Amino acid sequence: MGALIRLQIAAVRDELATRPEGLQRHIERVLTEARDLAARWDADPDRAELAVAGHDLFRAHPEAELLRLAREAGLPLLPDDVASPIMLHGPLAAVVMRERFGIADEEVLAAVRDHTAGLAEMPLLAKIILLADKFEERKRKRTPVMKEIRRLAWRDLDLALLCWADWKWVEERRHSWGTYPTHWTARQRWVREHHVDVALPGRVSEAEFETA
Repeated sequence: MGALIRLQIAAVRDELATRPEGLQRHIERVLTEARDLAARWDADPDRAELAVAGHDLFRAHPEAELLRLAREAGLPLLPDDVASPIMLHGPLAAVVMRERFGIADEEVLAAVRDHTAGLAEMPLLAKIILLADKFEERKRKRTPVMKEIRRLAWRDLDLALLCWADWKWVEERRHSWGTYPTHWTARQRWVREHHVDVALPGRVSEAEFETA
């Protein structure tokens, strides 16, 4: 398994080397964050590297090309995908990683596919890649709140995802942007699960309920 995944990483990186230099630098910044999170949450660092290497293979492609390639790959297209084809770069990369590079690890493919908007249910690796992508160093400098979400991710990945989704929702309202359907569904689930969780017995210390 170790030798195979290193070969897969090398193959994807060879493809990545044909992409713009700025995109390649972004990949390296995301990899730094993903490695740290993988170590913190006991995830496989090689699987994290494979997902990071592939997640933005099609990020720099023109929108018309993304739509053409997605149709050729047989990807289901939502009206939101046609309106904003950039949302297809993750799903398209997952297809290519499976079909061209022979990658069958479903959690790696899910991390690549869903890193842009998230999904209501995500494996650990997908959570790590999404968050690492959002708060890599350059993005933290551009959007300071990402520093706090990064800090939170070291304590609670799910809460970090929810805080990112809340920030994203505010930004969409502020700029009159649309909300991608699967992201909205995910955010609703994350909000509901968070509020159920904080209401569970034992989360608040008994001392807070003591009377004088």
